[in-house]
Amino acid sequence: MELLATRTITHSDELHDALHSHAQGQLFCVQSGVVSVQTETGRWLLPPGCLGWVPPWQAHAATSRGPLQAVSRYFDETGSRACMPATLTVVRSTPLLQALLDGLPAAGAARQHYLQTFAHALGMCAPLTGFLPMPGHPALQALVQHLLQHPADAADFGQWAQRCHMSRRTLTRRFSAETGWSLGLWHRQMRLQCALEQLAHGLPVTTVAFDCGYQSVSAFIAVFRARYGLTPRAWQLAHAAAPAEPHSKAAAG
Repeated sequence: MELLATRTITHSDELHDALHSHAQGQLFCVQSGVVSVQTETGRWLLPPGCLGWVPPWQAHAATSRGPLQAVSRYFDETGSRACMPATLTVVRSTPLLQALLDGLPAAGAARQHYLQTFAHALGMCAPLTGFLPMPGHPALQALVQHLLQHPADAADFGQWAQRCHMSRRTLTRRFSAETGWSLGLWHRQMRLQCALEQLAHGLPVTTVAFDCGYQSVSAFIAVFRARYGLTPRAWQLAHAAAPAEPHSKAAAG
């Protein structure tokens, strides 16, 4: 496996990549801010301190709703297929993984040893659970994109079914068949993902709670703490994005 290129990504505002693919495997390391990576079948959330692996030729699009600092590393196709995960994977970075990347020798056998050790260590990490499956039906795709853009949408399942020109029963059965999740579970996880994105970009907890559709701040705090083991404010203090320089930009790739 060979590291072909390293790119620093700094955005002071929003990032919206179009769906694309490339021959190289891509390792995405988020330093501050939050990135969502979407494929045709799912959406992964990468908070700070996470590594996201995109295999060669995997169509994907990256989105960040606020300031972002990250590093992308690109690896050769043959080595990526031989050594790295075959599917899009998000893991928490570890001191070992970071040391291997930071201390990578310039050339020679030692460089290959570092890269092979990195690939093995990455494969031993448990994938994170910030994943939303995506349906394939066009009407359901339109619905989930609407909900991602409007997480506070207070419509009920019947109204969503009308939006999709389906009965409520057909909507819930088809959504479950295509994603493996109930629509209710998907909706709850989607709201938490949207909340994480807003918290990482420094929005007040009260604003996040109501923007993401929670009935009260206390209800939001309870749901968030049950899921992540921290209050929203404690998570925010650990992960909020630092201001980015507006003149230094690169596409996420």
